[in-house]
Amino acid sequence: MDWTKIMTEIGIVGIISGLIVWLIKQLGQMFIDKNISLYKQELQNKSDQYKSELNQVFEKYKSELAFHSQKAFKLHDRRLEKIDELYSLLSDFYNDMFTLTTWKIVTGMKDEEVKKQEYDNTMKAGESGNKFLIYYDKNKLYFNSETCKLIDEIIQLLKGSHSDFSFKYIFGQVSPQMEIENIKQATEKIRNKVPEVKTKLENNFREIIGVEN
Repeated sequence: MDWTKIMTEIGIVGIISGLIVWLIKQLGQMFIDKNISLYKQELQNKSDQYKSELNQVFEKYKSELAFHSQKAFKLHDRRLEKIDELYSLLSDFYNDMFTLTTWKIVTGMKDEEVKKQEYDNTMKAGESGNKFLIYYDKNKLYFNSETCKLIDEIIQLLKGSHSDFSFKYIFGQVSPQMEIENIKQATEKIRNKVPEVKTKLENNFREIIGVEN
């Protein structure tokens, strides 16, 4: 038996077997590497897609936020304009009513002059009151319920006071006692009650426009 030949053949078989094993390992590693590469690419694609969708959502949110912010700023500016005009008209109405309830008869004035002055003061307060009421009615939606409650309270007091003076011009002359009582009631409202509510309204307006009390 030729052992040399046998050993040579065994060595060749071993080499071939080793090559086959090595080749299988290499092919397996290539397959694994390929799958990992594909998986990484898939993850990258999904990541890019997610980033793209996230950016779209973010841009849409930014656009909507900018729109609502701009809308809120415009509404706030409009409210500031309404508050400015409404408060100006309210001040005119209140000042005219204050004059109506506090004006003094100048020594030497005749009865007709006194009556005319009182009538003129009453009409002037009525005109300024109508301007205030009309403007408020047209722009009431700009104010919340708390603000409207204060304004309505002032309106009730001012209108009631004006009615105490204008009653005789609408329904005819009243008794001196009733006229004195009406003037007394109106004066009490204008001097004491209206300023109290007016101060609350002013604080409410300051809060809306961002002015510290």
